[in-house]
Amino acid sequence: MKTTQHQQLTEDLLAQIADGTFAIGDRLPTEERLCSDYGLARGTVRRALGRLDELGLISRRPRAGTTVIASIPMAGYQPLAQSAADIVALAAETRLVKPDSRELLADTALARRIGARRGSAWFLMEGVRARRGRDEAGLCWSEHYLRADLPRENLVRGKFTTEHLAATRVEQTISASLLDDCMAAALDAEPGGAALVITRRNRDQSGRLVSVGIHSHPADRYAITMVL
Repeated sequence: MKTTQHQQLTEDLLAQIADGTFAIGDRLPTEERLCSDYGLARGTVRRALGRLDELGLISRRPRAGTTVIASIPMAGYQPLAQSAADIVALAAETRLVKPDSRELLADTALARRIGARRGSAWFLMEGVRARRGRDEAGLCWSEHYLRADLPRENLVRGKFTTEHLAATRVEQTISASLLDDCMAAALDAEPGGAALVITRRNRDQSGRLVSVGIHSHPADRYAITMVL
């Protein structure tokens, strides 16, 4: 996905809040300072700050400046990512609850599903995805496939930054499917019910598949609306 100027600034500020460069209670640089430091127009800076505000990370008050109020996004769950910053925010806001993990070889069906070569080796983590720090129903059933020859620490810990995504191309697909019995039971949903499936494939600079995330949401709980 091509990153716009305001998305890049959002990602930079999100990363600095996540790593503690700007801690809770700290003030972010003024709009003027951000314009100067990044060489951006005032409108671009305001769009980036507006996105951080939507995520619940900052408070913006006239004459009081912009203050960091949270290090983890607290906005409503948005399953569709529009930038690398959104993917990082999703990882920060949610977690897999007691996930299962295993190594496997892609059979014909799995190879077709994730877009990989038949017989290729993968590491899989899967389970119910829920918001961190909240006692509520699961959001979706998440499957994360990582090429077996790659390090797994970030996947296992659920830690991602925009730097991790910078070297990859993310392909996002929205499709329809049905919830199987396992997914339905875990999500307290109707077996065989409709599912909104969001698949993200990460490819390296040579186009080789690095990882695949498949997130199946009960269709009656989510909708995607876009204003054109």
